[in-house]
Amino acid sequence: MNFMNYKHIDLSFLIQFTSGDPRRMERYIQMFLTAAPAGLATMKQHYAAGEWEPLRSAAHSIKPQIAYMGISSLKETIQQIENDAREQTNLDRLAEGLLNVERVCTEAFEELAQALNDLKTKP
Repeated sequence: MNFMNYKHIDLSFLIQFTSGDPRRMERYIQMFLTAAPAGLATMKQHYAAGEWEPLRSAAHSIKPQIAYMGISSLKETIQQIENDAREQTNLDRLAEGLLNVERVCTEAFEELAQALNDLKTKP
C-alpha cells in the first residue's frame, strides 16, 4: 500500500496503529470522515455564537482525530484555536484559523476518500 502521494494526509500512524490491516484502516478513516465534518460544523457554530469555551472544547476534541489521519499542517492551527478560545484573545485570528482548518480538511477528506477507494481495491 502506497499512501505517500497526498498533500495533506500521512497515514503512517494509522498504518502502524492498525498493523496495516486494510479493514481496520477503512473503519478508522470512515469514522473520521463521519465525525470530523460534524466537529468542524460545531466549531463554526460556537465561533459564530461567541461561545468560546465550547469552541475550545470542540477544537480539543478534533485535535487527536486530525493527528491520527496525519494532517500535521493543522496541528499548530488547531492548538492556536484552542488556546485563543480558552484565553478569549486574538479573536480576530480565530476566523482565519477556522477557515484554514475547513479548507485543509475539505482537501484532506478528498484524499481520505481516495485512500478508502485504494484500500477497497486491495485484496
